[in-house]
Amino acid sequence: MTYMDDTSFDLLCKGLSPNEAKLFRKMMKEWCAGDEDSFPVQLALLTKAQWLAAGRLPQLVTESGSVIEQQMESCRLKVAGIVGNLSAVSRENTIELRNMIKAHAEKVNESGVLVRNQLWQTEATAKEIAAQLLEGCTHWKAARNDFINERKPLEQERKDLAKRAQIRDAIYWGFIAFGLLAFGGMLEYWWTH
Repeated sequence: MTYMDDTSFDLLCKGLSPNEAKLFRKMMKEWCAGDEDSFPVQLALLTKAQWLAAGRLPQLVTESGSVIEQQMESCRLKVAGIVGNLSAVSRENTIELRNMIKAHAEKVNESGVLVRNQLWQTEATAKEIAAQLLEGCTHWKAARNDFINERKPLEQERKDLAKRAQIRDAIYWGFIAFGLLAFGGMLEYWWTH
């Protein structure tokens, strides 16, 4: 190795400022000094702990699988209980709904019978009213015809009375005119004699 070749330490310090590289050198020196808190000891302890944890991993996976199976069994039992309860509630609700539908159907049938009866009564009343209207119309036509028939003689009688009144008025006017002429003749006689 030549003096100009980069060492592993140089590669680790690449990109660091001179002060950072100096601090990194000091840390490496302390870690490699060999006491129990040194870097290699801590690294070995960490590696050992990782290997122990890695060694226990299959056992933990097996244990967690059995715990998961227990939890799943518990969930299955709970779900079965919920489904059973749901089906019981559904049966109760279905029975209650059937009873409500049956009661509603009975009420609708009762209402239908009442409406039908009322329609029959209304129809009977309407027929009765129609018959009375026809009878009333017949009586009215007969009364109108009677009125027309009675009116003709009354109209003739009125015309006769009007003619008699005209004749009487003409006679009265004639007497009045004759009286005035007589009175005028007397006055003239009286003034001339």
